[in-house]
Amino acid sequence: MQLVADIGNTRLKLAIFNLDEMIFHQVIEKEGALSLLNTALKTHHISAAILCNTSEVSDEIVSALSALPIFIHLDHNTPIPIKHEYAVPETLGKDRLAAAVGAWKMISGRSVLFFDMGTCITMNFINSEGRFLGGNISPGIRMRLKAMHFFTDRLPLVPMEVPDELIAKETVKSIQNGGIKGALREIDSFIEEIRTEFGEIVIILTGGDANLFESYTKNKIFVAPYLVLQGLNEILNYNVNKN
Repeated sequence: MQLVADIGNTRLKLAIFNLDEMIFHQVIEKEGALSLLNTALKTHHISAAILCNTSEVSDEIVSALSALPIFIHLDHNTPIPIKHEYAVPETLGKDRLAAAVGAWKMISGRSVLFFDMGTCITMNFINSEGRFLGGNISPGIRMRLKAMHFFTDRLPLVPMEVPDELIAKETVKSIQNGGIKGALREIDSFIEEIRTEFGEIVIILTGGDANLFESYTKNKIFVAPYLVLQGLNEILNYNVNKN
């Protein structure tokens, strides 16, 4: 069994794989990370693990995973099964890199445009040769709505609902049209630009707001909620097989 851990700013996403099959998955607040990791290590026969963290991680967590026969703490020097053309590799988000590997594993041999719709929206492109060319980062939908509320005196914090009206006639729907539909149109526009430049592409969505875009766009897409975890597992498999 292999353990995959993705620690962000506030949450731990943990999964256990038997080869390519995810047999366990849980998301908890970051404060409970060590406890969940220890429980997983005691409950399952774990032979290898990989850790991806985009925020500080405790020494206790690293120590617990380092005791395993194989442990990879993902960074820009870790061997991966794709190539990338990022100018400054150490600045490339580890979760973004893992998602790129997951996308290539899912759709090998074809150009892939994948979006991670979380706190930020990352738009990422891998060509048909398996080269990660980079992409864009923009504010996520909730960040846009919160920014309009917190940086103004009178605009309310509105719910995540997409209005039917093209032209809104009251403030809440006006904000929703701009904040939510604006983000979704930005994604649609980027899809069309990539198609114009590179031809036919496969589109993959992941992240908490992926289903929102799935119901909005007319593009054919694949929703992959565990793309980062699957990519991390693929990186782990790649390194285990190399050794």
